[in-house]
Amino acid sequence: MRKIIAICFLSSLVISTGCRNRSGNIKDSTLIKPEGAFEFFVAPVGPQNPRNSEAAIIPLKDGSLLLGWTEFYAGNGADHGPARISGKISTDGGRTWGEKYTLVENDGGCNVMEVNFLRLKNGDIALFHCQKNSESVDCRIIMRTSSDEGKTWLKPKQLSPDGKYTGLTNGRSIRLRSGRIVLEAWEGDYCYCVLSDDDGITWRDSQRVKPANGACWENACIELKDGRVLMLIRTGLGGQYKCISADGGETWSEPEASLLVGTAAPVSLSRVPGTGDILAIWNNNPGAEKRNPLTAAISKDEGETWVNIRNIEDNPEDAWAYPAVTWISNRALVTYFNYKDGLSLKIKSLPEDWFYN
Repeated sequence: MRKIIAICFLSSLVISTGCRNRSGNIKDSTLIKPEGAFEFFVAPVGPQNPRNSEAAIIPLKDGSLLLGWTEFYAGNGADHGPARISGKISTDGGRTWGEKYTLVENDGGCNVMEVNFLRLKNGDIALFHCQKNSESVDCRIIMRTSSDEGKTWLKPKQLSPDGKYTGLTNGRSIRLRSGRIVLEAWEGDYCYCVLSDDDGITWRDSQRVKPANGACWENACIELKDGRVLMLIRTGLGGQYKCISADGGETWSEPEASLLVGTAAPVSLSRVPGTGDILAIWNNNPGAEKRNPLTAAISKDEGETWVNIRNIEDNPEDAWAYPAVTWISNRALVTYFNYKDGLSLKIKSLPEDWFYN
């Protein structure tokens, strides 16, 4: 995982409307306006726990929610420090969470991290994560499944080869309308996807891509209304680059600069349930030295242009990174971590209308 930041851009882009400042320096579960919105640190750091980061949420069959995140339990919180994947359950839509428990214990040389959830056709839950065995040489993609709604995780399957540093990013993995699973991955300076057409039994890699003038990492995909797949990729070239697949993620167009500018940090993509528009959350901060602010934008034309640009967090004394979104009815549950006083995991719930005001 590489590091980055953001500032709200008035910019000369073709994307429109003004950014509105919102401070996010809230340390407990405090209701905020509008109604239905709330924010708090669901996993604050503490003694012997220097970092809680990279999270994802999946709804369970009984209506509760499962949160998974990377819990660093020793060291200084560096990306290669000791970490396990921990979880909590919420039975009230994310407003409160139960006791922490372990989803995947650290079985790597360094750690396990980068949570991705997906519901399988047989009702099981798939958990994709990284098993990091060295700081820069050996990192593997692992798939585990749960048939008891996240209580236990069995049958680990390695989806990338030994001896290579292959990465994931949290809150990814999508299922296309065809049924294909698309898992976003990167290796070296290239982005690609790991694909399965038999619900996770067998896997193969897509074409690898990178911009002509630089490296890329930490991609995010979303299926477009016409069946193509849009992929946005983190670069150090001034913002997110984009490419398109017309064959379900097998091959990709040449990456080109998108209108989402900023320094090198990952973006989250999701569909707004009530409108069908695409929501992007990223660090909108070209040239900045901190990952500040954390910004939302809406695309009404399938990723061509972006409007309703609005900051989720912009406290100048802090920074935020690695957003992931889970929609619960008409609310977006957004997870991300901050940097001030240690890396703590935050949840913010925002109603759909917030992104359009």
